[in-house]
Amino acid sequence: MKSNNIIECFGGITKEEPLSCLESELTLQGTCVFEATMPYFGYYNEVKSDTQPHMVYFVLEERHTLEHLARVTSKVQKKVNFPIDAMAGSININNQTFYIIQFLNLRKFSHIEIIQQYYVDEGLSLKGKLQNFKPEMGLIKLNCFFKLDEIDAGLYLDHELENIGYFEIDSNIEWEQFKKITKEVKRTTELFFFDASRAYVYKGKQIIDMVQIYQENLTRQALETIKERYFKLINFSK
Repeated sequence: MKSNNIIECFGGITKEEPLSCLESELTLQGTCVFEATMPYFGYYNEVKSDTQPHMVYFVLEERHTLEHLARVTSKVQKKVNFPIDAMAGSININNQTFYIIQFLNLRKFSHIEIIQQYYVDEGLSLKGKLQNFKPEMGLIKLNCFFKLDEIDAGLYLDHELENIGYFEIDSNIEWEQFKKITKEVKRTTELFFFDASRAYVYKGKQIIDMVQIYQENLTRQALETIKERYFKLINFSK
């Protein structure tokens, strides 16, 4: 299902996932690291699997520019012998904003403390441990570099991450409205086991709004069926 039309671009993702604080023995002393207890919540909340991805979020003491974090991450990558898949962003929990770096699929939890120390060595301050933090849903916004296979006009597969597809939509939908539409899509299709996030990319001088879909063994047919239902509901809601 891959194509020869690969597009590289910059953009962002908005998603919602349940988060908890990692135990202290897995992190640099006194620091806060969130773990997504059920990444791609819309899918894995319904489908049990032993192969779901792992996501952790280093919580920063203050906001940094994307350029600064990218430069620091490049330096940290040179110090370790395993790949780092890092994205900067923010998390909102109970109207409180945390600035974060997301790490996808770290091979070992023992790497967390090592990577944290390298970031600290490069001058980043990590937020202290949060007291009495209970697992909560967090609204996560990430800055991303995308590498996409365009399999049809406005329809894409992620070139680097398995089980992820995208389709373009013609408007920016507020998050709460997006959640309502997603719930209705799941209710009215036979393909209701999927996770959906809001996304956008810059193509040329334009910003293109998209929906990101996660589903194990995602097929083109499933992605097209989901897209068609979103289109109908988005047009109906206008």
